[in-house]
Amino acid sequence: MLRLVLVRHAKSAWNSPGLPDFDRPLAPRGQRAAAWIGRQLAATGLVPDRVLCSSARRTRETLALALPALPAEVRDTVSWHDEIYEQRDDDGYVGFLAARGEAARTLMLVGHNPATAVTALGLLADRSEATRAPLVDYPTAGIAAFALDLDRWSDLAPGVGSLIGFWRPPKD
Repeated sequence: MLRLVLVRHAKSAWNSPGLPDFDRPLAPRGQRAAAWIGRQLAATGLVPDRVLCSSARRTRETLALALPALPAEVRDTVSWHDEIYEQRDDDGYVGFLAARGEAARTLMLVGHNPATAVTALGLLADRSEATRAPLVDYPTAGIAAFALDLDRWSDLAPGVGSLIGFWRPPKD
């Protein structure tokens, strides 16, 4: 049994006209939500043993603020990927995760919408409206966790996940 944790980056700042999208930092609200992500992961026992993170500034900042709440060894598992930022595939991150999960039992991806929401919705084995509803409007700093009845990440495909939980950051 594998577990997947999908995290959408926290709220980014839009107050620098002309700043490339890739370089946008977190807003103050996003900084608070990013720290919440780490506390939420620790509280729910969703501690990853491998982290794949977009190389965009807002995802790097999100992860940096979440990591202090997690065991120190998680820092050694982080890898940065331009492909996460650039993902435009209709299957979201499924192919990317299948190719890069390696030996992780709990894999975490810190990414962007729409690919994060597309991935979460696509993984659901239970496609009922009640199960899909929380994932449709995937907020910044949202966390979705899945149990996958798989032994290898290379077998990851749409429809193989059971939603363990979905968490939204608290309102400021």
